[in-house]
Amino acid sequence: MTQPGNPELHEQMRKAVKQKALSILKMDEKVKRLSQDIDDGDTNLFFLEMFGKQVMFTSKLITSLQTAFGMSFYEQISKTLGELVGYEVTNQYKLTGHIHGNLKIYLDTLLENIEYIPNRKVEYQRIHEIHEEIKAEIGSLEAIPDSTVDVFIKKPDGTEIFIDITTVKPNKKEFRTMKQKILKWYILRLSHGDITPDKIHTYIAIPYNPQSRTNNTYTRWSEYYDREDLLVGNELWQLISDNQFSLEDMIDVFREIGEESKAYIEKSLKLSDQ
Repeated sequence: MTQPGNPELHEQMRKAVKQKALSILKMDEKVKRLSQDIDDGDTNLFFLEMFGKQVMFTSKLITSLQTAFGMSFYEQISKTLGELVGYEVTNQYKLTGHIHGNLKIYLDTLLENIEYIPNRKVEYQRIHEIHEEIKAEIGSLEAIPDSTVDVFIKKPDGTEIFIDITTVKPNKKEFRTMKQKILKWYILRLSHGDITPDKIHTYIAIPYNPQSRTNNTYTRWSEYYDREDLLVGNELWQLISDNQFSLEDMIDVFREIGEESKAYIEKSLKLSDQ
């Protein structure tokens, strides 16, 4: 668990995350409804005999919770945590800008090269160099496809962070698409001409590491991105909370919800058997 610099703020974050999770998951409502559904015959009769009502109920509940959870939960929690530390945070932020023909050629050439080796520092430096060459030719600033940012953060020092939150196991095509997207975001923001390159940070975010709970090594389809392009697990939660909230804190909140729900679930199942 995080050892925060501000214990009072940390506790406020824990309560806010728990409240948001409960409002999205609607545990009590789902427990009551799904238990009744099984009693009304809305389940596989043969599996019910094989595994019993509790196992069938648990399976239904997990499926329902996963559907309700979705990716929007991570976006909403990011906004909550960021605002608590004084950041300006917007979900589904519409980024505008202009992609000059020279920069489009650079992107196409870069990402279609079969010998492509990702290097975030080199790529962003080259984009900035091209921008300096063509900035007098930048046209109207408009939204383009893939210019919607899941989580946009602006810090008090003017730093802007653009985050694309994805599933924990994207496939090869998805990583290629996301890599192109965050490069485009960098170009679009730079085209406004009112910010220095060092204040623009674009990322692909993975809410937790499916490969390890304690190790942040992440190598899935690593030939399609620079590891610096990613925020994996704790990197995401620490960044948006200014190091006040961690992945372990998130896990602890959900453990607490589970423990509190256990008694109600058992009670609901027993009542339905009467």
